[in-house]
Amino acid sequence: MYLLNPLQMNDWDNRRFFWVFQAIQLAFIGVILLDLLGHYIPIAREALAFLYLTFLPGVLVLKALRFHNLGTIETLLYSVGLSLAVLMLTGFAANIIYPLLGYARPFSFASLFLTTVAVVQVLLYIALTRDRGHTTSNPKVEIPPSPAVPFLMLLPFLAILGTYMRDEYHMVTLLFLLLILIAIIGLAIGYDQFIPESCYPLAAYTIALSLLYHTALISEYVWGYDIHHELHLANSVLIPGFWDMSIPYNTNGMLSVVALVPIYSIICSLDPVWVFKILYPLLFAFVPLGLYRAIERQTSPKIGLISVFFFVSFFTFYTEMISLARQQIAELFLVLTILAMIDKTMDRGRRAFLMITFGFAMIVSHYGLSYIYLFSLIPAWLLLITLERLPFGLQELVRKVAGTLAPDLLAPRGGNPQEIRTLVLPYILIFATFTYLWYSTIAEGMAFATITGIWDKIWNTLFVDPLNPTTAQGMQILTRRSSTLLHSLAKIVHITTQGLIAVGLLATLVKAKRWRIEPEYLALSLIFLLINVAGIIVPFFASSLNTSRLYHITLILLAPFAIIGGITLYETVASRIRMITAIPLMKTPYQILSAFFVVFLLFNSGLIYQITNDNPTSMALETTGDKPVFNGKEVQGARWLYLEGINRPIYVDGMRWWLLLGFDPDHQRYLPANVSLVEPNSYLYFGTYNLVRESVRLEAQEGTVTVAGYTDAEQFISNKNRIYDNAGSVIYYR
Repeated sequence: MYLLNPLQMNDWDNRRFFWVFQAIQLAFIGVILLDLLGHYIPIAREALAFLYLTFLPGVLVLKALRFHNLGTIETLLYSVGLSLAVLMLTGFAANIIYPLLGYARPFSFASLFLTTVAVVQVLLYIALTRDRGHTTSNPKVEIPPSPAVPFLMLLPFLAILGTYMRDEYHMVTLLFLLLILIAIIGLAIGYDQFIPESCYPLAAYTIALSLLYHTALISEYVWGYDIHHELHLANSVLIPGFWDMSIPYNTNGMLSVVALVPIYSIICSLDPVWVFKILYPLLFAFVPLGLYRAIERQTSPKIGLISVFFFVSFFTFYTEMISLARQQIAELFLVLTILAMIDKTMDRGRRAFLMITFGFAMIVSHYGLSYIYLFSLIPAWLLLITLERLPFGLQELVRKVAGTLAPDLLAPRGGNPQEIRTLVLPYILIFATFTYLWYSTIAEGMAFATITGIWDKIWNTLFVDPLNPTTAQGMQILTRRSSTLLHSLAKIVHITTQGLIAVGLLATLVKAKRWRIEPEYLALSLIFLLINVAGIIVPFFASSLNTSRLYHITLILLAPFAIIGGITLYETVASRIRMITAIPLMKTPYQILSAFFVVFLLFNSGLIYQITNDNPTSMALETTGDKPVFNGKEVQGARWLYLEGINRPIYVDGMRWWLLLGFDPDHQRYLPANVSLVEPNSYLYFGTYNLVRESVRLEAQEGTVTVAGYTDAEQFISNKNRIYDNAGSVIYYR
């Protein structure tokens, strides 16, 4: 069955494009007007507004710049990325220009709605004018007749229903089923069963979205750590209708939080809590899709999908990243930058536009990821130009040492290297300039000061105290004794993946012709591997982001090398022990790798620990224990506390600290181990866990390691007056 491809609207003829576009826009405006008049159509405004904001501006930019015949996946991904960039820049421009014109609330519905529609109309005019001479092809899309299509599309809905059952009835059966189905899909990929190659992109997106939703949708409130501060900053824009760029927080300089969230919240009529919980996972799931496309273009569809399965199976993807909205958006721009970088078929001007645009969007989305990318670009570029300029004799020596190396170890394949290579000095200088200008001016330069402070810490301890587990967080994780045998086995599985990556990188260098990895991708991957090593041995390096986040970031580039490494090891063993290929379930390397990464998923998701009741770790499957997941009564109590306009110190334990961070970070204090240190005329906030267990969580920092323990709550509440109690949270005053 063939249909006109809606994901490649930029390739349609102008007449068809204009009328379809206007029909979508009129439907969008009509639904909003009906809603304003009191005729609410369930989901219609939210869905149409999300589609309008997320896809149409980017499609117009592609058409205006005459990007054609990119293919469905690239067109979809670039449209999303360009749309988000347009929205963030629109919010930023409105915040600066409207107050100068006497309008003090640029982030209000009237201003944002009219501004967005106006910007889209201008882009439409430019697109139709500039693309007038395009020879159209009106591309069509085939809907695969495979039964895998409806099955894969049902996975996110199973995640939604499963989290609802968990929250309302404390039943996790459907979430168990979801993880088992995803594991079965992982096996089916390796065994060439059920999932045809035409469904691989759909599988990459729906598996990722299902894993994200199975954790993001637990609770009716945001959960995790940093996301509470992100919520506070988003509300600090929504309530006054203005973004105060001078507030000295790192996150306050990130348009992915202070511009994008308010725009989606206002236009879609969604509470920012649900923007974080519903819309951001929809956007973040494009990261694995982009990763699949980048790997598939260089290797094969099967390697691409298994790489994505490995990437999304790592627990950080669907746990820690849920509470880091700004990094979710920045990772999307990183993947889009890489995708544009490896596309040597695109002309230089268009590729430069995409790389610079996505690079700038990454800078204004997350400072940590931007710094890592910048500090990787420089050595990767030096590596490329060094190898290109080696004397002929040294090049021959390199080839002999490598044995089967192609003549182009990392250099471009044929032609003039300066004309083909996409990682060039001007791009790095532009990216570095944007980074410095933005981080040194917005939010009083806090993001720039932060990286300076981290560097000072690293430099002062690098040669004095290396490999010390109290300062090198990665080393602390490796040397820490696991609590049980299963957890020890999980650590071995994780270490094995890193070994496979190292083998895969070496195999790629040795057999460059076979794996066809682009030089820029390979050079950046080598630097990312060094970043992983630095996270283990360099003091205060990994702890700046957390070791798990650092590994997750490096997997964006390194994931395919684990698959290449596994294939290399299998072929090496099979060449010596030929009977291996005759053993059932081991006939191909893909069968073994798919089974291995399914085990990797079962450990990372916590399913194995939950089944065996062995120190469960899953946020979704484990409904007891002390976690940064807060119920409605806890949120209600925190809201009451701050609505009272309290300006006195508020004491809270280590876990409830994050909840209060989402309301006002200026007055809360950590509960001290010594009760006598609690200031007089202060408040004490208790959550549900504190009340049920009659204990509080006390935390202390020892180097890069947070040491936590629980103590009796009674000592803190004696001689205090209970001024609020809703049976889920209590507030005391003394």
